[in-house]
Amino acid sequence: MPKVSIVVLQYNQSDRTLACLESLKKLTYPSYDVIVVDNASDVQHLKAVEYWIETNKARSFQLEAVSSNLGYSGGNNLGIRNALDAGAEYILILNNDTIVEPDFIECLIQTADSGADIVGIHFGHLRWLAAELPLSAKTLNVADISRDHYLSGVALLVKRGIFEKVGFLDERYFLYFEDVEFSLRAQRAGYRLGLVDAKINHATSSSTASLGSPSLLYYHYRNALLFNKTHGPWWVRVLLPVWTIWIVLKQKIKIAIGDHVDESRAILQGARNYRKGKFGQK
Repeated sequence: MPKVSIVVLQYNQSDRTLACLESLKKLTYPSYDVIVVDNASDVQHLKAVEYWIETNKARSFQLEAVSSNLGYSGGNNLGIRNALDAGAEYILILNNDTIVEPDFIECLIQTADSGADIVGIHFGHLRWLAAELPLSAKTLNVADISRDHYLSGVALLVKRGIFEKVGFLDERYFLYFEDVEFSLRAQRAGYRLGLVDAKINHATSSSTASLGSPSLLYYHYRNALLFNKTHGPWWVRVLLPVWTIWIVLKQKIKIAIGDHVDESRAILQGARNYRKGKFGQK
């Protein structure tokens, strides 16, 4: 059985992390370990995970704590590097607000053995010149997956060779669009995406619940501009300055009339920092 390392990223929300770890403890797959990366959480959330690992005598579970928030991409990359160093043949990136079924890994591995190099449970459609790329509620046959699709970072099983060839998650994004970018980059390198029926319960995260908040809009717009510039076809790159001007003008009008002023200012800041090349954490 190939070894699977599961990387679970935590930023506070230890109650959700512990529920996730309880489900991972029940996995039936014989060769796996779990790396929890704590992304500079408040101390009580860090201690909660430490206590769980100690009291459960979970020797296949380890905790890696960092002193500053590395974001989704940076935190997961730390766990991925640790997994590769430990000889993992597959890395499973898993959100901490998920609860999996005992045979979850077997289902992912079965799809990988059928020819997929990256296996996920949710997909979305790639759209250019768009600040948000919502996930699809539809099902999709593996044969129908194309470069017009991406896999959600909620749960991603990735063969180690992909990281060795195309690199890790792009840390410029910090939050949002990194799963889209990684899916596209891997496909352009010749790797195939695969889907499995969800053997997982995914809670609505606090960040998703507050999608309209200024900070999240900042990352959505800044990262969308970066993604379109980096990976868009020629016509997207031609239209990108026009789209950028439209974003700026629209937000300035909204500020002038007093409509969602804080959100508009955050979007403008995202556009400014994109032009300045300021990426990573806000």
